[in-house]
Amino acid sequence: MVNEMHPVPRAPAPWTMRAESYLLLLRLKELPEGLYDGLEEAWQDEGLGRFKGGLGAVMIVRYADTPIGPYDELMLIPGNFSVPNHTSGPLKIPKKALRIARIYVSQRTTTYNGRLNWNIPKHLARFSFSAPVTSHGASPPQDLTVKVFPPGTEDGDGVQPFFACKLTPWRWVPAVPFNMSWAPISMMHVQPPIPKPAGHAKAVAAELQDRKSGVEVDPYDISPKNEVAVATGTDRWCAFDIGGKVHKARGCWVQILPSIAGGQDEEKYWPKGVTPWGVGGWMEDAVLVIEEPLEWKL
Repeated sequence: MVNEMHPVPRAPAPWTMRAESYLLLLRLKELPEGLYDGLEEAWQDEGLGRFKGGLGAVMIVRYADTPIGPYDELMLIPGNFSVPNHTSGPLKIPKKALRIARIYVSQRTTTYNGRLNWNIPKHLARFSFSAPVTSHGASPPQDLTVKVFPPGTEDGDGVQPFFACKLTPWRWVPAVPFNMSWAPISMMHVQPPIPKPAGHAKAVAAELQDRKSGVEVDPYDISPKNEVAVATGTDRWCAFDIGGKVHKARGCWVQILPSIAGGQDEEKYWPKGVTPWGVGGWMEDAVLVIEEPLEWKL
């Protein structure tokens, strides 16, 4: 959908997407240092919800088909947070719900729409996978190494990933279909209002002017300067459910690879002390649905 007010096409909820995904489970006793990106650090305020623990996850998703094209994604869901009381009438808002605290994507269009549709705090990053997505009817690779790099980096430039893991899919048990409605936990997410960066309006105006001159930014250009225009903000809360079906689900061994990036630059992109379990989930040929959000203001 052409957007006259913004250089990026608008793609409102709901979204139905096809993907291969990897689930790295974790359970945090407390929130790690550097959980949020600097732009969303206001979410640390317990007035926006207290951390309640429960099952969390690191999710890696390789979207092949979405309303805005293919892209890759890394997200961190620490667990459940309380949801502040609201005064918007008889809305069915949960008392606690999951929260996406950190998330990186390889495309500008999903950054803009994810933030605007659901308050999902998407930021840009570069992804590397040691093997392609498993073809329909084929066996998965022996193992898969996933690396995620800061935006603006290039292969061979010497910059190290801020997140890396090795996944080994189970081959000694068959893959089975799985419906996310069977999950033993609620997949309801609640996201606080999301801030926008300084200079956002100016960056949007500049890109709109360039578009009139026939110059447009590539949706997959993940230079840091190209994030400002798509890092839109909102002033309302969002609650939404994530559902779907997986054609082939299996377990996998999970190994988090030590980062050699080091220093404050690494900590800028990924929090300390996030250690998933050694067993995770490997999901091929999945159809994921992100529902239209329930919205309200405090």
